[in-house]
Amino acid sequence: MGLEKEEFQKYDDIDLIALIKVAWVAKFKIISFTCIAAIFSIFYALSLPNIYKSEILLTTVNDHSSGSTSMAASGLGGLASLAGVSLGSPGTDDKTLGLATLNSRIFITDYIERRDILVPLMALESWDDGKIKINDDVYDVKNKAWRVEKPSMQDAYSAFKNKFSTSIDPINGLITLSITSESPELAQQWATWLVEDLNDSIREREVNEAKRAVTFLEDQSKSTISEDMRAMFFRLIQQQTETIMLANVRPDYLFRTIDPAIIQENKFSPNRPLICILGTLFGGFLSVFLVFLMHFFQSKKNN
Repeated sequence: MGLEKEEFQKYDDIDLIALIKVAWVAKFKIISFTCIAAIFSIFYALSLPNIYKSEILLTTVNDHSSGSTSMAASGLGGLASLAGVSLGSPGTDDKTLGLATLNSRIFITDYIERRDILVPLMALESWDDGKIKINDDVYDVKNKAWRVEKPSMQDAYSAFKNKFSTSIDPINGLITLSITSESPELAQQWATWLVEDLNDSIREREVNEAKRAVTFLEDQSKSTISEDMRAMFFRLIQQQTETIMLANVRPDYLFRTIDPAIIQENKFSPNRPLICILGTLFGGFLSVFLVFLMHFFQSKKNN
């Protein structure tokens, strides 16, 4: 048993030494291939544009359930829904509603059209010293015409979704909204616009629903003869009127900015030294593997 173990160890050492000899013989090939991979990695890293990331820290103005009104509790919400009036959706809090709206296709596409950012979103080539350069092969800035087929809003939605993200701190519940772009100015501007447009969108929707609710409640109060029901309708009308008033006087309707987005001076990516190191290591390992593979086939062919 001991003899077999020694023989196995002997052959194992011989194979390892043989592989080292093979690598040593082909050392110039390995070094050359590794250098080529290193040079290619450097050129590739330098060809990548700088990406800047702008973040904005948010909190909800009122963290309550939008279905907490007495209207829904009394069962009149179902009656109102038959008339096409929304009086609150139980179980949906402000944070969930805001993030769902922010990530929705209809909001993002409307945001792109309203802010007119389709060209820098789909044709931005680089940013240098405060100047944005549009890819001339994609969009003709002088004639304001697309040289290629104009991107659809679905393509624009996908492109924008790849540039922004949201996260919630599990401890304090604060929301971080981030935008990445080749231009730090665009990243900061787009992040700020997103919050403004989101607040305006939610405000407009809530005000319209409140106005429809007031109209519905007024009609119902006129058609009932019960004094108790009229008193309830008047209280609900007062609630909806207060909603409209607060919406018109409060700029931060849903989300309040704690830490605004700034124009970043330092790039977020790419990590060029890391790309060069990984590219060089990959080239070295690949060259050694190819040398061993060629030696294996050559030995098999000779045998």
